[in-house]
Amino acid sequence: MALRLSFAVLVVASFVLGLVGFAAYLQPGASAFDLVYYSLQLFVLDPAPFDVDHEPLGWALEVARFTAPAATIYALVAGLLLLFSTEIRRLRARGSRGHAVVCGTGPIAGVLTRRLRTAGRGVVQIAPTPNADRGVLHVEGDPRDPSVLRAAGIERAAVLYACESDSATNTAIALAAHAMPRPKTRPLAAYGLISDPDMCAALRARRLGLTRPTGLHLDFFNPDTLAARVLLQNDPPTTADPVMLIGLGTFGRTLLLELARHWRLHAPDSGPLPVTVVDAAATSTVAALCARHDLLLTACDLEAIDLEPEQVSLPEMLPQASRRVYVCYPDQDLALKVALTSLRLWGGGPGSLVVRVDHAAAFDSSLLEGLDGALRVFPVTDAAGDPALISEDLVETLAKAAHNHYLADQRGRGARFALNPSLVPWEELEESKRESNRLLAEDIGRKLKEVGCALGPRVDPDLGFAFTEGEIELLAEMEHVRWVRMMVSRGWSHGPLRDDENKTHPDIGDWSTLSASAKEKDRDTVRNLPGILALAGFQVVRTR
Repeated sequence: MALRLSFAVLVVASFVLGLVGFAAYLQPGASAFDLVYYSLQLFVLDPAPFDVDHEPLGWALEVARFTAPAATIYALVAGLLLLFSTEIRRLRARGSRGHAVVCGTGPIAGVLTRRLRTAGRGVVQIAPTPNADRGVLHVEGDPRDPSVLRAAGIERAAVLYACESDSATNTAIALAAHAMPRPKTRPLAAYGLISDPDMCAALRARRLGLTRPTGLHLDFFNPDTLAARVLLQNDPPTTADPVMLIGLGTFGRTLLLELARHWRLHAPDSGPLPVTVVDAAATSTVAALCARHDLLLTACDLEAIDLEPEQVSLPEMLPQASRRVYVCYPDQDLALKVALTSLRLWGGGPGSLVVRVDHAAAFDSSLLEGLDGALRVFPVTDAAGDPALISEDLVETLAKAAHNHYLADQRGRGARFALNPSLVPWEELEESKRESNRLLAEDIGRKLKEVGCALGPRVDPDLGFAFTEGEIELLAEMEHVRWVRMMVSRGWSHGPLRDDENKTHPDIGDWSTLSASAKEKDRDTVRNLPGILALAGFQVVRTR
């Protein structure tokens, strides 16, 4: 904008200087039309009066005869750049390196693009129309087409986000990127948006079941699941005060499951969390959820109340206000209306009433002033469109679940931190131990395949599962071999005593040479796998 304004000023100034200069140069005999005509000719380098000898040029004309052509040259260059801008941006997109490729123009794609740009990342967007941000390079076409992906520089990209509205399309985009050859030194991380949480969990489970390297880091994400985790991470329930959840759309159901999972992980000894669920079909929906997710029955004390949205604000319909209320209707206008007209929900204190909206810009937060912070909006799309959150793949999720399971087990045995430095939250755990948990999680698919099992979303707890004694023995030995290889790769060797400084460990050796207690430790790791997977929302299924 500043450059265009400077150009306009240069044109006007040159023209005015031309008028002034020619008025002095041509003497009083020149007409006004002559002055205008000759001044305009300065811009095309063809002023006729300069063709004959005349008096010396004045300062105004001396300046104008250089500034006017300069303005013309700038206009020509700008015009050529505008004419060929699409081709130039296409070439820049194809030649990009280490950038992010974002497919789609939906809300999540928009938030992701803005955050990537804010972080200083280069972004190429595959979409029907260019992004308003001129710094975002644009490629038009079907992102499932290899030629379109090549035009976006996929061979040199660091990450791809498939954010189209259709989940099948996003899966196809990720697979198309996978099929394209690329240097081994440039791995590509690809993430596909899946709108259904159960479908997303099923695809993530299948991804973990791949036992061979694919040359592509592939994972899937569901915006509602990510947003629910963010909400509970930022403001978790820490006491067993009653919780009310109003509206069982996709986000409401997901938040209910995440509440149960979060409570079981972080407050395992506090008893069930009292949760009142309000929806037009609360009773049947809660019953169906409990049948598929038994964690709800053990982690929560559930009460279902069948109410239409317009009934929620009626005083006689709701029980006494809970300490924490989440209004989760998919229609954000309806959610805001219920929150603002149900006065009994306002009495829980600061931050006690949380209303789901699509974007932070969907509601003027100044309208909430005077409520002492009791009501606040939670923008689902803004929370979910976080590149760092999306990149936390299933392996990381299972690694955290394994560590949390270990903490719960050690607490039950009365272990103390002074004797075991691993008894700290995941965020405080030293990186080598976190990596050990990741490697354990990464090996789950291989172990399950060895005994004819597969990983699936936890939607049928009645199916049941337990490893046989023979399977436990086989998988425990596999786990020991994996652990030995990991330790040796880190420079450890066998020694009579564990010595962290000299990196020696008595368990580094063949399975047959292990002590009974060391073997039992590996067997416990295998026995705990179904419980760890259940905490993360998965279950083991026999395939033969």
